[in-house]
Amino acid sequence: MILHMIRAVLFTLLSMTAVLSQAAAERDSKDSVEDIVNNQRLSRANLKFLTDELAIGTTEVRVNIVNHLEKLGLGMDTPTTDKFPIIRDQTIIRALVTGGFAKDDAATSRAATILTERCKPSDLAAFSGVYAASLQQSKGQYLYIAAKAKILEARPSVEKMALQPKWRDEPERRAAIRIAQAALGNTQVEDEFINAVIQAEKSAPPAPPNRFYNVGAAKDGTELAKRLEPLGLIGTRRSLLLVCSYLRSPLKSYVPDVSEKSVRYAALEALLYNFPDERVLDNPRDLPGWSTAEQFCIKNLGAVFDGPTPDIPPHQAYPTRLLPPPMRK
Repeated sequence: MILHMIRAVLFTLLSMTAVLSQAAAERDSKDSVEDIVNNQRLSRANLKFLTDELAIGTTEVRVNIVNHLEKLGLGMDTPTTDKFPIIRDQTIIRALVTGGFAKDDAATSRAATILTERCKPSDLAAFSGVYAASLQQSKGQYLYIAAKAKILEARPSVEKMALQPKWRDEPERRAAIRIAQAALGNTQVEDEFINAVIQAEKSAPPAPPNRFYNVGAAKDGTELAKRLEPLGLIGTRRSLLLVCSYLRSPLKSYVPDVSEKSVRYAALEALLYNFPDERVLDNPRDLPGWSTAEQFCIKNLGAVFDGPTPDIPPHQAYPTRLLPPPMRK
């Protein structure tokens, strides 16, 4: 295990050389890239160098550094076989949270995606002061991170932002602000998301016909699957319990004449966002796997399921073409 970790760090350091060289070329710096790599001064010199460059580098340099910080953070994790590697190291998270957001560019968007998808809420919460102070200045890039980390002290700032035309009237910004409101304790807004899920199930239209089999009386769960995603982003116990209930949904989402996929997969994706290191929530391959996913929900969220786990749900593409009719003799 130690040898494996050493090899992983060395590989990461070597892969970072190009990024560091590019950054060093853009400024008149006395720092030696070769010295940083050769002496493996990772935790102090190297990370400080990268963080400094995040503050002044071009968008291209910043995106490359953010991507390498992701690789480095994942490489530092040593998960057991039932876990995914995630970013847990606080120095890496700090570099992404601060330097990653130094400019309003593609690197900021990339850093936000990494933090929300590769980190647990508890690890993100260590930097609550950064999120709260930034949201006081209406820096919306931190909305999804504060929502996932459940930074309750940021709620007054979020509620104030929600009243501003900039955040109220533009659809994408409005979606982000409403998710943050719900995640940080605004139960009225959370109710709207929950009711949208319930209504999508109740009003599901007939499943679209296809050329391959008779769908009969099946209903179309495409809209329901879409409505489950925001509940995952909200991530309160209340929202996630409702998500858990759809682990047994009979509905499917459809791409007409292309594919169909059980809504149960959408429920898993919403849960995995909140527990990104849990392999049991990543597309179980068999019935025991689905049962284990349900047991995880029972243990960690207090979910309740009646009876045995339903059979493996469908997730399949339709044939690309119809077989030709048989030749007549």
